[in-house]
Amino acid sequence: MVMTPAERASAVAFSYKNCELSGIVVSDAMVMAANGYQRGTIALSDFAKAPERHAQRPSQKASAYQKDEDDNAGEHSSVTVAHSGGRIDNGQHDQADIGAETQLRDDRIFARCVRLIDYGWPAYGGLDELKTIHRGLFVGAMTDAGMVRGDGETCMMHGIDDFTNQPNRANDREIHQNRQRQSPYFPASLIATGAANIFSQLGEQDCFSGLDRAGFIRALAGVFDELNALHPFTYGNGMVLRMFVSELTHSVGWDLNWGTVTFESYRKATGLALLEHDISGLERMFASIIRLANPTRIFLISGWDQGPAH
Repeated sequence: MVMTPAERASAVAFSYKNCELSGIVVSDAMVMAANGYQRGTIALSDFAKAPERHAQRPSQKASAYQKDEDDNAGEHSSVTVAHSGGRIDNGQHDQADIGAETQLRDDRIFARCVRLIDYGWPAYGGLDELKTIHRGLFVGAMTDAGMVRGDGETCMMHGIDDFTNQPNRANDREIHQNRQRQSPYFPASLIATGAANIFSQLGEQDCFSGLDRAGFIRALAGVFDELNALHPFTYGNGMVLRMFVSELTHSVGWDLNWGTVTFESYRKATGLALLEHDISGLERMFASIIRLANPTRIFLISGWDQGPAH
């Protein structure tokens, strides 16, 4: 598949948003590289290697692509829209406080998200597809990429978000222990069975393809909540889920513009569903971001301000 400039811009913007909604910070150097990739001046293979290259030259993190960016300052960039001040603007992090290893991990995850979008993945359906997405996102960035959590392995309340720093949080150990005792997620021993049931229902309903807009939104919110509760991995479940449902909705004629969803509004909607069994927040979220898709384009869109990709 050859990506068009609009699709590359879409992939970059989605990847920023996908990282933002999981509290992942992207460095200035990767912003520069992403701008070059979306314009086609940097090959995907070079972009995918950028995190390691920048980590080896910490004193020159943002210089590699600075001249190129200055020369193209008049061109609009989806990264400029999605990125603010060298960090993901979710109010949770300060880039200056992020260690080198953590920054390398975050940059790798961002690069792998863009690469996975460009390459695509087989639509296996079921738990195997979720594992494939997880492996594509986290191989080389986190341990156990593509591996389902086992018995005795706890999953954090907010997935990968809890691997990042969250300052000013009192009684951290007590909160962590309470989350483990009151986990709303599937027990590890039931993940395979739960996934089989969820995807069987999806198949029987033809992925909700026969529903009108209102009916599709309700159904999507429900399956999103079920898959979130499944939480098959120890980390990164949110990123995997957002990619999966974006592809799912596109395959039946809809696209999701994640660009307007904020870090806090996303947590509020998913938390309400997960802890209170109330999917109304998810329904409102999806109602605000869904739009008709053009089946000739890739599925990923996210609030960049340069006109429609479709």
